[in-house]
Amino acid sequence: MPAQTITLEGTFRLEQEKTYAHLPFDVPDGATQIEVRYAYSNRIGSSPLLTGGNTIDLGVFDARGIEFLNAGFRGWSGSERDSFVISETAATPGYLAGALIRGRWHVLLGLYKVAAGGCDYRVEITITAETGHQSTHDLPAPVASLPASRVEPPLAAWLGGELHCHTWHSDGDGSPIDVVNLARECGLDFLAISDHNTISSQLELAGLRDPGLILIRGVEVTTFKGHFNVWGIGDWVDFRVQRPDDMAAAIRFAVEHGAVTSCSHPKPFGPPWDYEDVTGYDCIEVWNGPWQMLNQKSLDFWCNQLATGKRIPAVGGSDYHRRHQLEETPPRAPGTPTSWVHVVGPPNAAAVLQAIRQGHISLSDQPDGPFLELRAGAELAAMGGDVLLRPEDGQLAIRVHCRRCAGNTLRLLDQRGVRFERMLAEPEEVVTAEIPVSQSLYIRAELRDAAGDMKALTNPIHLDSAP
Repeated sequence: MPAQTITLEGTFRLEQEKTYAHLPFDVPDGATQIEVRYAYSNRIGSSPLLTGGNTIDLGVFDARGIEFLNAGFRGWSGSERDSFVISETAATPGYLAGALIRGRWHVLLGLYKVAAGGCDYRVEITITAETGHQSTHDLPAPVASLPASRVEPPLAAWLGGELHCHTWHSDGDGSPIDVVNLARECGLDFLAISDHNTISSQLELAGLRDPGLILIRGVEVTTFKGHFNVWGIGDWVDFRVQRPDDMAAAIRFAVEHGAVTSCSHPKPFGPPWDYEDVTGYDCIEVWNGPWQMLNQKSLDFWCNQLATGKRIPAVGGSDYHRRHQLEETPPRAPGTPTSWVHVVGPPNAAAVLQAIRQGHISLSDQPDGPFLELRAGAELAAMGGDVLLRPEDGQLAIRVHCRRCAGNTLRLLDQRGVRFERMLAEPEEVVTAEIPVSQSLYIRAELRDAAGDMKALTNPIHLDSAP
């Protein structure tokens, strides 16, 4: 049977920007390969700083349908690729191999940027089929777990890791194995690769036998209204968000499937989180890449929520994509910043995710950078993320164990601002203080250098009034 080529053409208008187009095509019995190519006019890059042209994302759904949160997802590559191929046994990175089921499929075009003059597009779909071919392959299935190696953390119960980075399965330039090797070279204990809108990298990671660290399933759900990371599940989470209810439903879907979710880089050019009334996520990424990259805006976003009484943990991630970022000033590499989680019991992916849920996480600018451990309460048992009763006398005894902190300024803060400050002279110090907390919702610690850049950050110890 000769290959069949279907050509779809049209024009998008400015008013369609930041919506999705689903272009239907029919796959016959006996299909063994589908190849899709696309082109469009006045093409520009995906950076939010670039305007005046068109940026169109590419993906595909199979015959199981296109219903929101219940679609037959088979892959997505954003605007990084001009084409993709899917067969029963192999697929372009970002896409999922498996049975090419008969029926109506849809090419997905995400209209990220549409110029004032519109956008002309052309999509060519080539389907190869064999008469009488009966597939023995299954549809793609979620990855149940990823391999983990035994780790020996340098700070006892604290594991240092990376929660946000990318490979060539979305818009990075390295394979998943390349990124695993780089994370291990950086001295990290755990790694979550969070490619944009696709779970295909998890399939490659699942084949590793001894990765040298703990691997955590991840994906960055990349919508036109903000991004959120999803950790700990193999399920694909729909990104075709068009209104606040969609965003809330997508987050709820991930959480109900057992994921830990994080509002990603809520800052200008992050891109920001447009639906500020939509929460439901488990934590907020307050530190994305080098601190100077507008991360104070993300910190303010988090602090504004804390000031309303919400108790949402802070996390960080490098958002590493490409090798050239390792040579930038400052560099962006896995572990910049490092997320340190406090794990009790065997170190594994489930324990890391539970620590994040509890807020038992402290952030450093790099794996061998400054580290803060905040403690308070009876026998100093409470750490960042925990809740204490506010002392009757309104004074809270605080201890901060500061490692590799010389030359930087330690601050203790509540929702009103700085409550304590000290310049640290020694590489390792244990700082104790009595902090008046009669009006404090929480106390957290941070470390900044002389220029005001963040070097380390803890989660808050929250305070409750006696019943």
